[in-house]
Amino acid sequence: MSEGNYAVHWFRRDLRVAGNPMLTRLQDEYEGRVLGMFCFDKTFLARPDFSPARFQFYLKTLESLRDELRALGSDLLVCDVGPDAAFADLFKRLLETRRNLPQTVSWNRDYEPYAIERDQRMQKWFHEQGVHTATERDHILIEPHEIVKGTKPSGPYQIFTPYSRKWMEQFRTPEIFDRIEEQKKGLTYLRKLRKGSVEPNYSLTWEKVLGPGDCGWAVLQKYAKENAQKVTVAVPATGAAGVLGQLETFRKRMDEFAGARDVPSIEGTSRFSVYLKNGSLTTAQAIAAYDLHKKPKLTNGEAKFLSQLIWREFSYYILAKNPRVEKEAFDERFQRIEWGNRLDWFEAWKQGKTGFPIVDAGMRQLNETGWMHNRVRMIVASFLSKDLHINWQWGEQYFMEKLLDGDLALNNMGWQWAASTGCDAQPYFRIFNPSLQSKKFDPDATYIKEFIPELRGVAPKAIHNLSDATRPKAYPAPIVSHDQQRLLAIQLYKAQRS
Repeated sequence: MSEGNYAVHWFRRDLRVAGNPMLTRLQDEYEGRVLGMFCFDKTFLARPDFSPARFQFYLKTLESLRDELRALGSDLLVCDVGPDAAFADLFKRLLETRRNLPQTVSWNRDYEPYAIERDQRMQKWFHEQGVHTATERDHILIEPHEIVKGTKPSGPYQIFTPYSRKWMEQFRTPEIFDRIEEQKKGLTYLRKLRKGSVEPNYSLTWEKVLGPGDCGWAVLQKYAKENAQKVTVAVPATGAAGVLGQLETFRKRMDEFAGARDVPSIEGTSRFSVYLKNGSLTTAQAIAAYDLHKKPKLTNGEAKFLSQLIWREFSYYILAKNPRVEKEAFDERFQRIEWGNRLDWFEAWKQGKTGFPIVDAGMRQLNETGWMHNRVRMIVASFLSKDLHINWQWGEQYFMEKLLDGDLALNNMGWQWAASTGCDAQPYFRIFNPSLQSKKFDPDATYIKEFIPELRGVAPKAIHNLSDATRPKAYPAPIVSHDQQRLLAIQLYKAQRS
């Protein structure tokens, strides 16, 4: 390896060193002469569903990544432009100062429509500059192109159960086993990092390549300072402490996961989603952490957890195979439903003032914390589309604006499932009854009372069936009749089917 050769890894949604497959590969190939680069792509920052809270968590994670890379002997260059301009400017600076271009630019693959188009464009540009590119799978375990349907009718899977069976066939192969085992090295590294016992294993900084400068640190600080003023929720811990802490916490409640995951009043879920979103954690690492790939028989909790991870990968599979779902219904029969779209009802739903306690508790949890329990996400999504007859895409966008773990593939899949417009969605005539849902999943109204202080003095039984006599004056009356709206919703969907 020539002493002047080096590589640049382009970070996107893989904000970690631990078990980062492309980074690890380059570290070996270039004997530690690897640098990191990140670009603030204005296309993402200008999206109508942009979330200041999620962006703040992303910025904090970037800060942790930069500090970690520097401690390891590498560095992170932060650019306040998209990748086209950022790499063009970098290469121009290098050539003007007679420095070598990187021999390789790498990244880990992404499956969103915009990302696929961007990566194809950038790969073509790099090759035109005479620079090699290298990519790897990362945040999902089994990529969409690896799941090949072997039965008729031909074409991609549209139903989760057969997809899951095919996924499990792949999961049991030696190749996938090795992918997961490889991530154990990453988990070991995280534990060492938390203890402060990791030795530098990189040997190149941006200062050595570009000369003195802050490498965009001022840009990162500027974004963090300005964006923080727009954030009203607590942002989770980042880095090794955040990821390892969550992995260890969930280990203690894995056995109860099958039942506890549906109870919003308890900490029964993994809470991994926020880390999975930006690549601080991956599917493979979550599986490796609990040796799920090695166990001949999983407990109920482990099996349900693995199923949730498969559903996550199914969401990316559907988006990759059907990119149009980002902007339209998967089921084309329901493309032109005549939604009522009443703005006052939408505003009441957003503020958690519909008069339906379980719905309002969920929306207030979202607004106050940047997160909502998954069971309640289904309830409030069904309520918006089938009780209020408001376009599911309005709710999809509002979730993305508020959720710390907002993810295009997962959020789109969830909303299309609840609105019965997606693949393998609940039937259009299946409409959640908010009262029955709260009785079943929050019988003591513990969750409801946590987020609706107006109801804390009301008995749980009364909360599930509020009347004029039991409803406190401070809490709103129902804005609609569930029974009436349910029948109207069925008519709306039936009209489209015919």
